[in-house]
Formats: sequence, structure tokens, C-alpha cells
Amino acid sequence: MTPQSTYTSNMEHIQGALLVLDLQLHRQVLRWRATHHGNATPEELLGLHTSSAEVDAILDGLYAARGGGNADALDQAPIATISELLKDAQEFYALSESASLADGLSMQLPLVTERLALNPFERQVVLLTLAAEIDRRYGRLFGYLNDDVTRRSPTVDLALQMFCEDSGQWEEARRSFAPDAALQRYRVIHLRPALDQSRNPMLSREMVLDDAVVSFLLNGIVADAELKGMLGTHRDGLDIQVVDEGYQIAVESLRAYVGGRPTPAPVVLITGPDAELNESAASYLATAHARESELVVLDAAKMSQHDSPQDLVARVLRQVKLSAGILAVQEANLLQGTPKLEGALDNLTDDGRDGPVFLLAKESGSVRVPNGVPPLTLNLAVPGFEARRRIWKASLNGEISDADIAELSERFPLTTGQIDTALARARSHAAAYNEGGTLRRSDLFTSCRAQSGDALAGLAQRIESLHSWDDLVVPSAVKSQLLHLEDWVRYRQVVYDDWGYSSRIMMGRGLVVLFSGSSGTGKTMAAGVLARRLELDLYRVDLSSVVSKYIGETEKNLSQIFEVAETANAVLFFDEADALFGKRSEVKDAHDRYANIEVSYLLQRMETYSGIAILASNFRQNLDQAFTRRLHVAIEFPLPNVGDRERIWQQLLPDNVPQDSDIDLPYLARQFALTGGNIRNCVLTAAFSAASEQNPISMGHLVRAVARELEKTEQPIVRSDFGIYYELTRA
Repeated sequence: MTPQSTYTSNMEHIQGALLVLDLQLHRQVLRWRATHHGNATPEELLGLHTSSAEVDAILDGLYAARGGGNADALDQAPIATISELLKDAQEFYALSESASLADGLSMQLPLVTERLALNPFERQVVLLTLAAEIDRRYGRLFGYLNDDVTRRSPTVDLALQMFCEDSGQWEEARRSFAPDAALQRYRVIHLRPALDQSRNPMLSREMVLDDAVVSFLLNGIVADAELKGMLGTHRDGLDIQVVDEGYQIAVESLRAYVGGRPTPAPVVLITGPDAELNESAASYLATAHARESELVVLDAAKMSQHDSPQDLVARVLRQVKLSAGILAVQEANLLQGTPKLEGALDNLTDDGRDGPVFLLAKESGSVRVPNGVPPLTLNLAVPGFEARRRIWKASLNGEISDADIAELSERFPLTTGQIDTALARARSHAAAYNEGGTLRRSDLFTSCRAQSGDALAGLAQRIESLHSWDDLVVPSAVKSQLLHLEDWVRYRQVVYDDWGYSSRIMMGRGLVVLFSGSSGTGKTMAAGVLARRLELDLYRVDLSSVVSKYIGETEKNLSQIFEVAETANAVLFFDEADALFGKRSEVKDAHDRYANIEVSYLLQRMETYSGIAILASNFRQNLDQAFTRRLHVAIEFPLPNVGDRERIWQQLLPDNVPQDSDIDLPYLARQFALTGGNIRNCVLTAAFSAASEQNPISMGHLVRAVARELEKTEQPIVRSDFGIYYELTRA
């Protein structure tokens, strides 16, 4: 063996350790032969026996592979000589490892030993089990020493015999296989059950190194397939400039304490509705403890669904330690309250750790104090307008105007994670469809609106509007009120924040509007135009999926709708709102009582809602008076007068539509008091009838369509109404 002072690579260091192990195995082989005198011949045990000659050949090959000297001479050496060679090899190995560490070489075996706090015996066990993962020949040796060629992994008994010199060492080493010792606590090795339960069950159990530990030892990669999808890392600390002053003070105060490395290391509970912000705050605080540390984030929601969460706890702790990371548990409240998760959070936070552990949850009070030790607490609100503006500005780097950034920030109260997602979607769209990949204002607004789409899809229907205010035919007074709604939304930030009304008006800063009037007078169209002008999505609430016969389910569904719509600031449109917002009745039975509870819940939720809600009703008088008091604006949509009806007819029969010269729209507008919705139905009926005849739309088509519309609403077809066109109604 050529002397050297240092190793040059991790693998060279492992080969050096295996050379020492080869000598230990050689010594154990000689010990085994000295105490075993089997009478069976190799021929009698063909296939079930490893001969001495084969073992010698294996040892020769292992020595040769590692430059271990004259193999033939070693074959003939007695135990005392092998023991002396072993002692020299151990000293040489220890000096070389020490020198290599001093030179800064990263070697995985010392790292595993240090980070998992393994004792010398446990380190030897790791190397013994690693050998079988590197060279298959070790399996034959283990079978020989186990006196059973089918058992090709080292046993507990073999490890104790090889590495313990006396009974005192044996007793201490035996405790390394206890459930709370490092080898088992962190799932470093797995103990296979003994086939013969009549033998000592622990001593006869085979040891197998965990795949994740093998990967770390050989490649330096911390990876565990069992944790895929539930464990990740967060490397970026929080940019403190994007948060408001109160937040900065709270975080910086806590950071100073964590950075002082208190003993014991604290458990830090961070709560708030913005999960990404909570995680970023934990990452920022973690850098105070150790600047190079990475935050290892556990998704408790996925872990709680696993069949063996306690096994995952051990794997999580192992991965955190091997990566020298700091643990953060997302949705930590989910690891409490069920029998299979009993103690999981305690184990995650009580592990003789050097650094802090961060427990993250959306609501304060939802996480029980682990191990009875009060945690440090930090409650974070969703970033306000100014924080969102800073985040957008820092991310966009001048790609859109400051005015557009301010409008984005005010219009969409997104979380930090949603802002990241929206920006990524917008950039992707711009790269694919915009000339030069230029990011546009419309790309950002579209991607921000998309944040609510998936969550609202099951409870509300998205309504696409292509109309403008010019398309909406209503009296000028109504149009003026509708334009005022647009101003209300556009200038909320000025009124509430710049002018200070947010400190004077304690309830929600949303907008709740009532559109009342007969069916077909333009309520839905007006809601669509308003949403389009504000570049927001309009969602019509599906009452059939919201209202439930089960107690509490209606409130739960409504709460979900309000929360999601609030986040993306979608416009909620409650058509036929009196079905939900009707008057509370006298309580005569349980049904009345719970119906009144639903109405009371809606009253409270509407008052705190910060988004835009439009209630549409054909019968305003049916609404509970408490709702009308909470309305910011109420707009009555009257039946159109003659002039408005003529404008609607004209808009629905533009010049590009084939039509006869005999059409008399003033007559139709004057004679029939139809709503805009009725007129739309008439024009479509006439158009399809004319198209089927391959003719232009004529007065006859329109008259017949009007007659059908009147019959549908159970109105009589009177000659005096139709005049000279009466006979056409029967054609």
C-alpha cells in the first residue's frame, strides 16, 4: 500500500475505509474457522455453502482492488498478524481522513457521522452495510460468516462480533439498535426479520442500508423517494423591502433573537393567510441562524394522507440533518387531531436539534404547542396594496408603467405565491404570442384573473362579456350610476388608503350593488360590461350547487366562494338573489331557524367582503331589509320606453344583417312594450326562420317572432296591436 497523507475524492476515502473493513472481515473469517468444525463436505452442500477456498479468493480480490499488499501472504497469516495489520491500517486511515478534512475535502462518511450524531460503532455499521451496495462479493462473505449462503447481508450479531472487543463494548453497541437510537430513529438501516424466530430475533436480523443514505454516501445527493412531493427546499430569503413597516419591525426583532443562537433552539410559529409569505419569512429567519442553511419545507397536508406518517417523520428528520437544513412544516395544524398522527409534531420539534423549527399555519391558534414549550409567534397579514406594488415593481423591472402596476396591485389582492404564478403565466403567454415576447398590460391582467378560475369553477359560472357601455340601452340616469360604480372600484385605494378612510370605516372595503328590475332589462349585461371595463372576471353564482339541505353546508359553500373571489377580486353576480337573500321569517320549525341562520351569515359576510358583489333581483321587495341597508348602491332597471326599444331593435339588426326594406322598426318599438331580452329573442327567432328559407329577414319574420314571444309570456295576440301586420302572425 503506497503511503499518502490525504485523499483526493470521496470515493477514494470510502475505498480507504473498505480496506480497513476487509482486514476486519479477514480477521472475522479466521475467528469463524477457529470455532466452527462442520462435518459436511462442500459437495454435500452444493449451492448452499461457500468454501474456504472461495472465501480466500474473495478476500484476495478485495485486497487487490484496494492495493492492500501481497494477498497470498495474507492468506497464510495468523489472526495476530492480521490484527496487527488492521491496527496499522486504522491508524493510517484516521490520519489520512484528518488531513483530508483539514484540506477541505468533502467526504460523505464523516458528514453522515457528524450530522446524524453516530457513535464509532454506528459508523462502522454504516460502512459494513454500504460494502454490500458497492461490491457484490461482500454478499458471499456475509453468507459464509452467517453460516447461511442465502443470507447475504450482515447481521446484528456479525457487527457486534466484528467491532466489539469485550462485553462492555458489546452491551453499549447493542443499544445502537434500539428504536430511539440514531440508526433506527433516522431509518439509516433497516432490520429484516429473522426467518427462524426461535433464534435471538435481534442478533439474527440482517441489516440493509437505506437507499437514501446510500445515495448520500456515494453521490452527496440528499434524496428519498418516499418523501417525493411532500418535502422541498426554499432557498430564497424574503426581500424585506416588499413588506410594510410593521411587518419589518416584527420580523427583524425575531431575526435578531434567532440569530443569537439561543439554547435550546426555538420553535417558531408563523401564521397568516399567505402561505408563501409565511414560508419566505421562515427562510429569512433561518438565514439568521446559519447564512448557508437551506429551509427544508414539509407539506403536512400530503404527509397526513400517508399510511405510515411516523416512518415519514423519521425520514424527514434524516433528510433535514443530512442536508444541514432547517425544518419548516407547512400547514402544521394538520399533524394534530388524528390517532395515526399522534406525536408526529412533537417528534419533529423535539430532536436534539441545533437550529430552530418553523411551524407554519394559516390561522393563529390552530396549532397546539408542541412538547409543552411555548413557541415564538409571528402573525403575518396578506401583503397590502403598497407591499404588492413593491413586489410587482421589483419583479417587472420597468416592463409596464407605474400606473399600471398600481392598478394591478389595487385590483388584485393576491398572495405572494399567486403574484409569482401570475407573472410566470403572463411571461409564458407573451413569449408565445406577442411580437418580440413583449410583456403587455393585458397579459398580466388576464393571468391575475385566472388565479380564481379553477377554485370557483365548481360553484360559479364564468360569464364572458363582449359588450361596452354603448351597447347597453338604459336611461341616462341609470348609465350615470353604472359609470359611478366603475369609479368606485378604480379609486378605492385613493379613498381608503391615501385619504385615510380605512381607519374610519372598519368593515370591508368592497362594493355591494343591487340591480333590480324586470327580467330582460339589462341587469346581467350591465354586470358583464362593468366587469369587462374593470378587466375582472364575472362569475354567476350557481345557486343549485350552493344551497344545500344539510345544515351548515350552504354557509360553507358561500364562504368558499367569497374567499376565492376576494383573493382574485372577481365580480360575483348573484342572479335571482332573493332566493338567497330573502326576508327572514318567523321561526315555526327547525327549517325556519336554519334558513334564518343562513341569511344572518350572509349579512355578516357581505359586510366584511372586500370584493365586488352584484345582486340581481326581479322583486326588490322580497329582499331582507337588513341587506338593503348594507348595499352601497341600488340601481333600478326600468322597462325600456319607445325610444329605447327602437335603439335596441336597431342594435340587434345592424346593416350587415340581410334584411328587407319593408322592416318597420319604429312601428315594432311603438306597438310592443318588450324588454331588451324579449327583443333579442324575437330577432334570433326571425333570423333563424329567414336563414332556413334562405331569405333576408323581413317584417313578416319579425312579426311572427313577436307573436311567438307574446304567446310564450301568455299574452294575447290582439289585432289592434298588430294592425296591418296581423295576418302575418298566422302565416
